[in-house]
Amino acid sequence: MANPIKPAASLAHSLRHQARQKSSFFLQFFAFFISTVTGVSGFVLNATALNLLIGGQQTENHALALDKSIERALAGGEIHSYELALVAGQFCQIVVDQRGIDVVVALFAPNGVKLVETDGTNGAFGPEQVVLVPENAGTYRLEVRSLEKNAPAGRYEVKLEALRLAIPQDQYRIRAQQAYLDARRLRNQEAADSQRAAIAKYKEALVAWQTLKDRRMETIALHDLGVLYGDLGDYQQALEAYFQARAGYQSLADWRGQAAVLNNIGWIFAALGEHQKAIDLYEEARQLKDAQGERRLDPRILSNIGSEYASLGKFQKALEIHLQVLALRRAGNDRLGLAITLNNIANCYEHLGEKQKALDYYSQSLTYMPEVGNAFYTAATLSNIGAIYADLGEHQKALDHFNQALQLRRTIGDRNGEAATLHQIARLERNRGNLLEARNHIEAALAAVESLRANVASQQLRVSFFASVRRYHEFYLSLLMELQRQHPADGFDALALAASEKSRARSLLELLKEARAEIKQGVDPGLLERERNLQQQISEKAQEQMTVLSGKHTAEQGAEADKEIALLTMEYEQVQAQIRHTSPRYAALTHPTTLSLNEIQTSVLDENTLLLEYVLGEEKSYLWAVTPTSLKSYELPKRAEIEAAARHVYESLTARNQIRPRETPEQRRRRIDQADADFPQAVAALSRLIMAPVASQLENKRLLIVADGVLQYIPFAVLPEIGDQPLIKNHEIINLPSASVLAVLRQETSGRKPAAKTLAVLADPVFQRDDPRLKQTATTRAGNSEFVRLRFSRAEAEQIATLAPPDQTLKALDFAANRDLATSAELADYRIVHFATHALINHQHPELSGIVLSQMDERGQPRNGFLRLHEIYNLRLSADLVVLSACETALGKEVPGEGMIGLTRGFMYAGAPRVAASLWQTDDRAAAELMKRFYQRMLGEKMAAASALRAAQVSLWQDKRWAMPYFWAAFTLQGEWK
Repeated sequence: MANPIKPAASLAHSLRHQARQKSSFFLQFFAFFISTVTGVSGFVLNATALNLLIGGQQTENHALALDKSIERALAGGEIHSYELALVAGQFCQIVVDQRGIDVVVALFAPNGVKLVETDGTNGAFGPEQVVLVPENAGTYRLEVRSLEKNAPAGRYEVKLEALRLAIPQDQYRIRAQQAYLDARRLRNQEAADSQRAAIAKYKEALVAWQTLKDRRMETIALHDLGVLYGDLGDYQQALEAYFQARAGYQSLADWRGQAAVLNNIGWIFAALGEHQKAIDLYEEARQLKDAQGERRLDPRILSNIGSEYASLGKFQKALEIHLQVLALRRAGNDRLGLAITLNNIANCYEHLGEKQKALDYYSQSLTYMPEVGNAFYTAATLSNIGAIYADLGEHQKALDHFNQALQLRRTIGDRNGEAATLHQIARLERNRGNLLEARNHIEAALAAVESLRANVASQQLRVSFFASVRRYHEFYLSLLMELQRQHPADGFDALALAASEKSRARSLLELLKEARAEIKQGVDPGLLERERNLQQQISEKAQEQMTVLSGKHTAEQGAEADKEIALLTMEYEQVQAQIRHTSPRYAALTHPTTLSLNEIQTSVLDENTLLLEYVLGEEKSYLWAVTPTSLKSYELPKRAEIEAAARHVYESLTARNQIRPRETPEQRRRRIDQADADFPQAVAALSRLIMAPVASQLENKRLLIVADGVLQYIPFAVLPEIGDQPLIKNHEIINLPSASVLAVLRQETSGRKPAAKTLAVLADPVFQRDDPRLKQTATTRAGNSEFVRLRFSRAEAEQIATLAPPDQTLKALDFAANRDLATSAELADYRIVHFATHALINHQHPELSGIVLSQMDERGQPRNGFLRLHEIYNLRLSADLVVLSACETALGKEVPGEGMIGLTRGFMYAGAPRVAASLWQTDDRAAAELMKRFYQRMLGEKMAAASALRAAQVSLWQDKRWAMPYFWAAFTLQGEWK
């Protein structure tokens, strides 16, 4: 698959670099030529003479005067000159404000020697600044010329802002300017080492401008730092620089700067796999320009939006956008932009199946590259052409292009691009039968990915980035299993199992490791206050969104509410990342490693336990069955086949929860009856695909299930083992995100002092103003909630509370089942924490998922009744078990490689090594009955939680009233089974 082209975050930068290279070359050439012809050695040709020789149009000089601005039009190829009389030791500051044309500003000494030349990163708008303290008196000359000879005409304003005797503080400005110019020079060398040296120079300039309180230059330096960090794959550093730059532009009321930085933040999010967030940021940048009256389309922003639609698989839409961009690029004679857009068009045609057309466009793009000289985009184009040749079976041509791309990417330090090209080479080598070569390349790609991931402090962005490179891990697993088939005695299946562990739930592992580290100690209090403020804003916006969506609303209103939450969430994640990045305790943490086969066998399993770990792949899927003394691996059908069978099972299980417009009661009854009738055949078909290979190993063992993809929605308890008997009949079943997660849960809870009390249960909250428990008085102002009362949750709470000693039980019903109690330290006193209420599951923004508690107090006043996931992370529980007796609490946002991101991991982070949660909307009465039987076994008969849940589910299955799996199979136990 071809690489998406990087959006033009630094488009102008590369063009400026080329302009300087050409000037240098022509200057040397003409000096050599004239020296040869005239016989005069050491001939010096200044930039003005050079421009005249190559077609630049020199205009008459104007004199600059203090505080008097001159505004003029400038066309491509023109040069404007200004004279300035200076005396030795004067401080001079000149600002050229670009207003629609990108200019280069140079200052020359009286003898014609160029002293300073500057061309910042703000494109055709914004200031270029020159400062000088001359050593000699005389008439100095300022030159303003267009960057590109064929650039469309624009305007600029030049102003002598300061002219006075120099003071010691002015040396900061001189040093800052020199460091900035050095940084630009180093950056234009396009090599990883020079880029890192440029970062050091930018930081030097930044410190000086901060000392001088020069907010504009500080902001520009931060913006440039963000671009450099992004190019080198230091995405966290890039985001921190960009967010600071954004704040700077806001304080300066510079909307163009804000739009530019939003565009670049969008690119970072895209590189980390957050494509929809990237589109939202690009759209925000575009809307910001529209609001300021700049209606003309910005080809860079539009191009970036098109690239993200391609990343989301919407290639036809992306193609339409890129064809529009192509016209804009041609109209502006934007050579690098043309190369990028031709590449993007080719990428769309490639994925739309028009390989030859794609190759033609890629080749057109490549022809521009020597002219524009941008190594990043040259490498991307070469890599994409290589992918086309690989698809066409021309392996040597493909390899030649890949190797050229790889060399360029390593030179400039593009680790993300390097990983992508290594993956492509690995695929090619496997197709050529060179499996060991393929292994070397894919392992190098994964090492590059790990280095990138390690530098991202935001857990959410680590998750999205890891998901975006999931295909590398899938390829590696399939390659190892192919090597296992060829060399069955060499242990490649054990390596594949270890690779599977390394490819899943990594962020959860790290979260669990930091859970007790108190990482906020030693962090800037202002940062912590910002985190709290953002949490509050997010909760308030989520509440407003619920109000909007529960009433009559337009699609635009719903989208706007979602966008506001997304932007706040993005900022919140970055604040959390800064907390981690600056936390001494977080820096001291040793990040957990995933387990090998031997470690799984010795630290996770016992002789009565069988681990079944699944990976669903595009071409083949795999299953590893592990005991303390054995490993067996199996090939399964491809993902699409297993997914189809699993969806059929899930739809049959949840037919009662489906609501269909205009369906009559009779039609609903017939549909449910048909689903019940179809279920045995559907579940048997799925079992044949995923369980039949290991049937002989099951015996009566406990089953630890590490599922993947859609299998996470399936309760393995319902799969038939013998005849029509479900697995739950003879097996305890525990679900795990990974075997390594269980090991960390054990480490983090080992030696922990048990909670002093037994059971805390929160149930039957008050949701609506017409609830009979609420006195109908004039103070009752709250609107009706969309949540209806769960009457059987009260009976559930009453029944299970009788099974624990009264002095060790907290029973919070009605108004007492509230958020204040849930977030209080009191819950830390209980071994079991039980919630019997509604849950709110947000599959798009999992941090907004939560437990729904009382929505109002005894006086009828509305109160915040949502215990959201970000608040659950802040709980400090000593519970051995959390029970979420609510709908779909085991679900969340499904992220490839990470699993379900939802309430379960929140409570594990808060301290619970095991969580019982549900896979679908449960029947209120059935859930109450299941919980009663569950607690009777657990508290009354002293069974372990896993055994008690199995016994309760078997008893419901054997009860004719509840025999359908819909009633008893929704609840699963995740985490520790001991």
